[in-house]
Amino acid sequence: MKANKSFILLLVVFLIFGSVSCNAKNEGRPTAFPTLAPTDTVAPTPTDTPTLVPTSTMTPTPTVTPTPTLVPTATPTLTATPVPTRLAQLPVLNTGDNKVVDWEYFHLTQKENLEDGSLIRLSAMVAFQLMDRGIHTETIKVLDKDVTIFYLRVRHDFDQNLGEVKLILTGFFGAGYEVRNLPADGSTYVSVHQRRASDLFEPWKLHQEWNLPPAQREPLFRTVRLDELEKILEELPDQVVILADHPVIMKRDNWNQLYLDIDRVSASAARLSPFFAFNEFNQMVGQTTMAHIWQNYLAFSSDVPADLINKMIFSADYLVIVTP
Repeated sequence: MKANKSFILLLVVFLIFGSVSCNAKNEGRPTAFPTLAPTDTVAPTPTDTPTLVPTSTMTPTPTVTPTPTLVPTATPTLTATPVPTRLAQLPVLNTGDNKVVDWEYFHLTQKENLEDGSLIRLSAMVAFQLMDRGIHTETIKVLDKDVTIFYLRVRHDFDQNLGEVKLILTGFFGAGYEVRNLPADGSTYVSVHQRRASDLFEPWKLHQEWNLPPAQREPLFRTVRLDELEKILEELPDQVVILADHPVIMKRDNWNQLYLDIDRVSASAARLSPFFAFNEFNQMVGQTTMAHIWQNYLAFSSDVPADLINKMIFSADYLVIVTP
């Protein structure tokens, strides 16, 4: 029994030391588990693939570039500059004061003199014969800016001398515009009054009504775009007379405001530039020779110089179109 006990005791001691030695071997194994943890960081690397998303932002750019190129390419088709000559025939038209309206007719709508008799303000409604039914364009320089002017080719009888006149309707800052490629702007519009020759024609009354606030003159004066006016001209009968009202001599007190209008408003630049002269520093130095020729013709019945008989320029604050 004693021997058995001692054997058992030895066996227990052996087992204890054996278990300790086994636990000592396991101390090295936990180091293998941390090495597996870093391998998990490889899994986030696929998240870098979303960097391909910005490539989708490239798709809008091709759609934008073709649209601007369509605008300039369309302009050559619109430049139908050769307009066939189609001289208007004169309708039978008399004014309220029993004057015949023909190609030499005009009515002074405003005239103001100083005490010494010098003229400081003059405007007139002038009758014109349409030479064709188109709206023409030309680029001029006003205060160092390009201005595309829109005008009608008309004629006026200057004391039994029919001379061509450039009747300016409006204008736009910039070169090369055509009627159908104009930007959205107030200068696109022209005021027109249409009437029958059988109606009582009183140009002085029309001028008074034009000077009313826009809301009150609306029934008589229609504001139309240039392309609408072009259609109106095309549809006019053979017999038609065009009248245009505009100042020729303007009071010096208003020159500062007129200068600002010419500088900032394209329509004013187009209509007023024929009547004002500027020096090389863009200072307004007075009214032009053209303004004084109109003044002498309208107020004093002076002849138009022979070298200018086909180079006259007039402007239209508004148009009066009279048909049978």
